[in-house]
Amino acid sequence: MSTLGTSYLNLADRYKREQNGEMAAEIIEMMNESNTIMQDANVLECNDGTNHLTTIRTGLPSAVFRRLYGYVAPSKSTTAQVKDPTGMLETYSVIDQDLVKKAANPKLFRLSESQAFIEAMNQTMQTTFFYGNTKTDLAGFDGLAVRYGTLSTSDKNIGYNIVDAGGTGSDNTSIWFVTWGDLHTSLIYPKGSKAGMDHTDDGIQTETNATGGKRKVYQDHYKWDVGVTVRDWRSTCRIANIDVSDLSGANAADLIEAMRRAYYKINRFVGNGKTVIYCNTNALSYFDKQVDAKSNIQFSYQEYLGKKTLAYKGIPIREVDQILDTEARVV
Repeated sequence: MSTLGTSYLNLADRYKREQNGEMAAEIIEMMNESNTIMQDANVLECNDGTNHLTTIRTGLPSAVFRRLYGYVAPSKSTTAQVKDPTGMLETYSVIDQDLVKKAANPKLFRLSESQAFIEAMNQTMQTTFFYGNTKTDLAGFDGLAVRYGTLSTSDKNIGYNIVDAGGTGSDNTSIWFVTWGDLHTSLIYPKGSKAGMDHTDDGIQTETNATGGKRKVYQDHYKWDVGVTVRDWRSTCRIANIDVSDLSGANAADLIEAMRRAYYKINRFVGNGKTVIYCNTNALSYFDKQVDAKSNIQFSYQEYLGKKTLAYKGIPIREVDQILDTEARVV
């Protein structure tokens, strides 16, 4: 199973190809620092404007043995077409004009002051990647939890790739095995856009408060059009229903066993994709504790993106704290 996937272009790679200059480089550096998904993800340009059409094979044609002079009945595969939208994520940064004037490099100073706004975009994007639901937020996109949201015993159904860790109630979390690649899972951006990301310097604006007071400010507009598409659901797996309140006690879910089950659900289908495991810090802490207790040789530390990272069977385990500890039970 490939874990590094160096042949894939992530969002930073795509954006750098589209943008030039000091500001673009700084924006990419700031976004990459705190966005784990952005660092890992394969990225595709939409093939239908702001939407991406994907044809998913749902059934194989038949094949039969034929005797001499016998006949073979024709058959065909069955497919389903899925349309994945992109959402428009936006924010405005406003800074007092006099504060900017005192900076040695006003443009970079404005960008550094905008870091909190860029971080807010990062966190919103990562939350939506896992939990987005267009039925409740038409402006966003469907995340993984909506797709992998119902258990199934049929290997023809996406719910087959959910491992049930047994938790009940509403204090559960999930661990995700996500395989990135053109034939697997990818972030998407609108056709013809600058990798879906844009920054506009609105210059000096007059800001008015609720009582009519005015001041001069510099305004920046940041916009990120992004979505997700899942081409082959068999190469991604969700370990759901991990009861967070039980992790510290004797009734804790066996996370190592759940990881093993998830690995063998996807292992045959990853091909040349890049698989990454995602969980929040809380789950990773208890997972690490279980690993130490069992001294399991399947786990090791390896270098991934320049850092030592705990890995399972060579797959890096990444912390994403937008994965909740308050998930309802998946049934």
